[in-house]
Amino acid sequence: MTAKVISICNLKGGVGKTTIVMALAEYLAGDTMYKKRVLAIDLDPQSNLTSALMSEEVWEKEFNNRGLTLPFLFKNPEYFLDSAKNDNFIAKKNISNVRNKNSFSHLHLIPSSPNLFEIQEYLPSGYYSLNLKPVELLRTILKPLLNNYDYILIDCAPNINTVIKSAFLASNACVIPCVPNRMSIHGLEILLDHIEKFNRDFEHSLKPVGTLISRYNGTLAQTENLNFIIGHPFFPAIFQTKIPERAKIAESLDLSIELTYKQKYGGDTHESMVNLAKEFIQRVGK
Repeated sequence: MTAKVISICNLKGGVGKTTIVMALAEYLAGDTMYKKRVLAIDLDPQSNLTSALMSEEVWEKEFNNRGLTLPFLFKNPEYFLDSAKNDNFIAKKNISNVRNKNSFSHLHLIPSSPNLFEIQEYLPSGYYSLNLKPVELLRTILKPLLNNYDYILIDCAPNINTVIKSAFLASNACVIPCVPNRMSIHGLEILLDHIEKFNRDFEHSLKPVGTLISRYNGTLAQTENLNFIIGHPFFPAIFQTKIPERAKIAESLDLSIELTYKQKYGGDTHESMVNLAKEFIQRVGK
């Protein structure tokens, strides 16, 4: 089965993109859940997804020091294309700190690095030896990997540049997390305009499969903004599942401590993530 490639994106930071990608990856891939083959890609230079899913020691010794993180991919694509069959740039072991790491034999990660901040500013206009434009690189890298996974989830930075456009071109669809406040809604509006323009410019069909309400606390202001999102005729239909606002997850990212799903996400958030994974499969397809 060919993988569904999904970008998780919004132009407003702080909407919970990384947490949502991490949770979707863990809940979709876990043996106690769906046993889906999942590849997570950290395309944000802040590298929060990488920090959340793998130890710093493994990242440093086995990936960053060996030039196997995403900044090196965009700087030296020839190596990655040559080694795609070996896929040694994919972290496959000890991903996640949810208890019983063997449960995540189907969860893999392409790690990032803060070096991506610098690399993305100085990308060449084209990789002439490969007859590729930078925007085509991620799609080209992922093509031989599609049959190895059910889902490929891309954690996008909150901006639009060539690196993010490469994620758009590689993706079949996107999920847009949105906090029900005016600034996040404005980020949603701008992103949708960019996606429409991107599809025209590149003759692509990136489809927003839904707006995911995140950091939800049910205040009067949030309820009013939520109703605005629901009633907006051009916004993607919201997911029924809402991600509650909780600080517990950020406190549970010590990879030396193994946790259950409920310990990591808290009871209410755990139930939300279970429902989100189910709804994600329904919307995106198996």
